[in-house]
Amino acid sequence: MHRSLIGSSAVTRELLEHLERVAVTDAPVLVRGATGVGKELVAREIHRLSGRDSSGDFIAVNCSAIPNELLESELFGHEKGAFSGAVSSYQGRMRLADGGSLLLDEIGDMPADLQVKLLRVVQEGVVTPVGSGKEVAVDVRIISATHKSLESLIETGQFREDLFFRLNVIPITVAPLRERPEEIVELFDHFRVVYAFQGEAIKLSARSVSLLQAYHWPGNVRELENFCRRLSALYPGETVNLYTLPSDFLPPQMVKLMGADPHGASEVQVSNESNVHAVLLADMSDDGDEDGLARVLGITAAESPASDQLTEGSLKDRVTDFEKQLIEKALADANSNISEAARLLGVKRTTLIEKMGRLNIAKS
Repeated sequence: MHRSLIGSSAVTRELLEHLERVAVTDAPVLVRGATGVGKELVAREIHRLSGRDSSGDFIAVNCSAIPNELLESELFGHEKGAFSGAVSSYQGRMRLADGGSLLLDEIGDMPADLQVKLLRVVQEGVVTPVGSGKEVAVDVRIISATHKSLESLIETGQFREDLFFRLNVIPITVAPLRERPEEIVELFDHFRVVYAFQGEAIKLSARSVSLLQAYHWPGNVRELENFCRRLSALYPGETVNLYTLPSDFLPPQMVKLMGADPHGASEVQVSNESNVHAVLLADMSDDGDEDGLARVLGITAAESPASDQLTEGSLKDRVTDFEKQLIEKALADANSNISEAARLLGVKRTTLIEKMGRLNIAKS
């Protein structure tokens, strides 16, 4: 079973190091994070690193997706005839995960009566199937996940405090995608290969890559994946320019970021300083797009020198000077910490190091 988490940012590397330390224990884990950040992938990685993938299965249950009246049977199993429609016995997800790991996704939506029964499983390691008075021992690593504040649910009486303490032995928080923008292109590159049609993966124009990094991705990795899948289905094997697509193919906030009208898209408009950095540094690549560089620098026809004065060399000099100032400011703001400066700029650490070398910027 291969590593399921993708990302080379300092945030993800720190998360992986933490998972390696906690995976070898059998202690319950509570994974928190916004919708779409990859909480299930974190749970799968814990299962893989624990070695339980060789002794049992990884089983996931979404507590909000199964009707309350069926959730108990789904989790703990039932005996034949235990209720109308129970024409045969069923082991339940707990016993199916015996020797492995069980993910209880959206644990905050679990009904109160089942929380009591789950508490016994966590404490005693036994389940009682519906319609049976016999306890069955199980060896299951319990991993819970939620995007809700369980502490707030405890205050309103919707979640048991004793169960919370049992499940929250090892807390793990997964950062939203906006806190690891350098991974956006890396993840998109992975998804475009996954969803390639007949082996032909899509590509993005340079300015489109800049836009990906400038957008805040409220739906996190799941939104990015679905977006890549949509483009892969509509434009298989093509180089896609997001600025030429119909606005209804794009997330509404991305359209606003582009300053688009209903018939197309104009220039990127960003208000967040780090997003400006990302757009500038991505568009300042040596791709020969002088018009694009002029647009990035805000050079309009009215402001530009006469065409015989604005040469390719002078434009590149302006770009180089501005890029150097931008990097030096980020390093100063980050107290010369290259990883933090890269995060502020919205680029990969290796990209920043390469640019620093090209621009003769000292590392300290």
